[in-house]
Amino acid sequence: MTVAATPPIASSEAGSLDAGYAAIDRLRADPSGRDALVALLAEQSPLFAGRSSNQAARLRGYVLAAFETCGLPDAAMSIVCEELESGIDPFVVAAAARAVRCASTTPAELPALLLAAIRRLRGADDVVTLAPADAAAPVTVLTELFRTLRWLGPRAAGVAAPFAELLSHDQAMLSDTVRREGRLALGAIRSAAESAPPSCCGAPAPLVLPHDNSVPADADIDVAAIALQDQDGSVASFGEIFRGRPSVLTFFYTRCANPNKCSLTIQKLAQLQTLIAEAGLPEVVNVAAISYDGAFDLPHRLRTYGEARGMRFDRFNRMLRTIGDFEPVRRWLDLGVGYGATTVNHHRLDLVVLDRSMRCVERIARRQWNEHELFDIIRRALRNDGNVQT
Repeated sequence: MTVAATPPIASSEAGSLDAGYAAIDRLRADPSGRDALVALLAEQSPLFAGRSSNQAARLRGYVLAAFETCGLPDAAMSIVCEELESGIDPFVVAAAARAVRCASTTPAELPALLLAAIRRLRGADDVVTLAPADAAAPVTVLTELFRTLRWLGPRAAGVAAPFAELLSHDQAMLSDTVRREGRLALGAIRSAAESAPPSCCGAPAPLVLPHDNSVPADADIDVAAIALQDQDGSVASFGEIFRGRPSVLTFFYTRCANPNKCSLTIQKLAQLQTLIAEAGLPEVVNVAAISYDGAFDLPHRLRTYGEARGMRFDRFNRMLRTIGDFEPVRRWLDLGVGYGATTVNHHRLDLVVLDRSMRCVERIARRQWNEHELFDIIRRALRNDGNVQT
């Protein structure tokens, strides 16, 4: 997602947390403010610039919670699904779960994402205050996730069995109130006659999440000349490394605190390396991960981080950092990453596949990717190049 040409919140207005909350409240109260709220969720929004990860998360969750008032537009659904699939902050995940109940359309995979979030956060259930009314009737992240499953009702029938098993297994971990919410959700899933809790919108219609493989071209950026350094300390230009062969690029940083993002990305990249090698294609495809945090991620850190997650290195398989500013790479590929005072404060999942001319032929944003499906994409890219039989 790119930030609107005229940001809904100016940098000066986003200074303090209270100022940020106040600006969000103004947009929440504006009947035409939904699109501006969606734009605020872009990782490079002025709302988050320079803040700590914790501050950025508080504001991000507050924006998501604001959709309870104005309704969740389809354009924000991929952001909500990303939090349900990969998020680890109880406040933000709870806000995402509540926002879903104000959507007019939902994707088919939503029940599975909710169940995954429940499994991930069941040992970290915490009270959250998403709106003033929550102070009188406290809720937790599991409460919000259970209520959203209840709202889906029979539309979540596909997860009824694993959800019932989870509730049975985790009874001792849950408070009486949370257990009750879980039982209500399971009853609603199993019975079309069970009434769902009220929501700001009616029953959701099916939604297919958009698939966007376009990359805005920035004529001002000579990406081929950008200097990169790999895990061995070798320096080469972007063009020298990636031109001439199809390439898979992912993005990460070693200080990432979310195991479902950077660490898992590099583990899956290593599994992709194995698939490529087993197919006899190790020297016709580049596999690389580029750090968002090049000033910190020096070569020895790149190598240590990659090797710990199964990466193997040669001239076709590298972990890289930009020698200078990362911003030209971010702009060229429209990557979702924002920065605090010292390092990244939030980033989305991003993966791109480039052809031999460094033209983007596929991108996966915000969602977890499957290495087998990605390998099929690579094989298609090789066939389209016409120089390799696959």
